[in-house]
Amino acid sequence: MPTEQSIKNGVRWYKSIEFKIILSVAITTLAVNGFFTFLYLDVQAKHLDETILKNATQLSETIRKSIQYDMLVNRKENAYRIMETIAEQEGIEKVRIYGSEGAILFSTDKGERGTMVDKKAEACYACHAKDTPIDRLATPSRNRIFPSGKGYRILGMINPMYNDRDCSSAECHAHPASQKVLGVIDITMSLAGVDAEMLSARRQTIVFNLMSILSISVIAVISLLVFVGKPVRQLVLGTNRVARGDLHHIIPIDSDDELGHLARSFNKMTESLQRANEEIHDWIRTLEHKVEERTKELKDAQFQLLHTEKLAAVGKIAATVAHEINNPLTGVFTYIKLMERRIEEGKNGAHDMEKFREYLSTMSREVQRTSAIVHNLLDFTRPKEPSRKTININSLVEESLNIVKNKLSISNITVEKEMDPLPDVPADPSQMKQVFINLIINACEAMESGGVLTIKTWQDRIRNKVMIRFVDTGSGISPEHLSHVFDPFYTTKEKGTGLGLAVVYGIITRHNGRIEVKSSPGGGTEMLISLPTG
Repeated sequence: MPTEQSIKNGVRWYKSIEFKIILSVAITTLAVNGFFTFLYLDVQAKHLDETILKNATQLSETIRKSIQYDMLVNRKENAYRIMETIAEQEGIEKVRIYGSEGAILFSTDKGERGTMVDKKAEACYACHAKDTPIDRLATPSRNRIFPSGKGYRILGMINPMYNDRDCSSAECHAHPASQKVLGVIDITMSLAGVDAEMLSARRQTIVFNLMSILSISVIAVISLLVFVGKPVRQLVLGTNRVARGDLHHIIPIDSDDELGHLARSFNKMTESLQRANEEIHDWIRTLEHKVEERTKELKDAQFQLLHTEKLAAVGKIAATVAHEINNPLTGVFTYIKLMERRIEEGKNGAHDMEKFREYLSTMSREVQRTSAIVHNLLDFTRPKEPSRKTININSLVEESLNIVKNKLSISNITVEKEMDPLPDVPADPSQMKQVFINLIINACEAMESGGVLTIKTWQDRIRNKVMIRFVDTGSGISPEHLSHVFDPFYTTKEKGTGLGLAVVYGIITRHNGRIEVKSSPGGGTEMLISLPTG
């Protein structure tokens, strides 16, 4: 009887319902959490970038307004000192001021002062993307983020210094009103802290997601094992027990959900099967009893039928034997009475002695005929097991022809032989000789006006058989008689007993051989014998 553990071991873990549901929950949780985590990190990154951009913009405006007065009164050293002080704050990489022609008027990197800025560089690309510089640049277009080459990003913010009314009317270094932009303040800030914060947030989010997936999976495992796994295993155990014939097994019902309803339905089905099984067994027992009664009646009827058939067969044999023996005995009795009458009349002269010899010769033939009938009957009713010896079929055929050569000569029958060399076979020589003589005599009787008897022998090497064929040119056998030629007491001859071919068939069968007959009215008859070579 299968146990719950054996059922559990019979199903591979990756094919179980629990694993499939847990895997589905884990994949769904991973996909959903991953999607929303990606959105969250993207929004967070944009929010941090906007925050740092806003701070950079405010810082750039602070620098511009802090140095505006010093620049108006041409106190550049004070303005430069302010920018150097601001550049010392953590996170600020560099502060620069470009002139209108691209000369670096000031930079916290003293090595850049007095050099020309690359207008295709990050700081100048927004204004100089076209052939003519842009006079007014929107705030979102003033920033750019680019790699520092040291493993973190750099945020650059440019703030144009426009030629307002105070600058163009100042006495110290008045600029014409046609000059729109006097210079650019460029601040670059390190985003290493932001990137580190983003990396930390990404790692925390991934860990949170993994813990979330693990927690959900653990909860799903526990829930499935309690609410699904156990009921399913009980259902599987129940179905296996019912399949093995245990119709008394009841699945315990612990819930009122779908699985509980399924268990109730299964228990009802088992009860119905049990009742049906009991009804079937009762019906089978009744049927067996009726079959036994009918079988006994049939056996009794069969016994009576066999007994009747045996009596009929005995009666048929007795009638046949009586009829066949009565004819020659009647002739013998008639000739005896004739001889007695002549002797009583004193007729025993030379002429009478010649008549007596004829009578005795006829009586001898009739006695021999009676002996043959009795001999065939004994061969049929008490067949002898063959005493096998190693013999040559061709030699036995020749001996059989020599025995009946007078019969063949008197019947005006020509024998044609086509005998190939044959291997010796295990057989009873006297019984096989009796087979051949019977077949030759049957052929002679079929050719009353003479004819040709063809005897052919050959070896069938494929089937390991020796083949003997007897073909006559007699009147043949009609189809309605052909299937009965080997039946005992079946004959179409006036003086036949119907035992000759039946005896032949029995001898060939006891030698594990086979005999077949082919014939048609007016087309002669063919007898084909096959004997095993070993």
